[in-house]
Amino acid sequence: MRTISWSQASVAGLLYAMVMCAWVYYDRGLGFDELAIRFAIYFVAFTVGFRFLMNFFARRNADRD
Repeated sequence: MRTISWSQASVAGLLYAMVMCAWVYYDRGLGFDELAIRFAIYFVAFTVGFRFLMNFFARRNADRD
């Protein structure tokens, strides 16, 4: 397993935020301002968390080998 760059993590975060916002929009019918706030939170939280976890597991597996 190799480490994840910021650009790769941001693409994953973008996809996650788009899917989650689409789901919330169709489920609850929120307005644009609420969706924009949710999008920003989902994008940042998932991007940072995904990169941290993937790099943590990559380093852990590299130390094990």
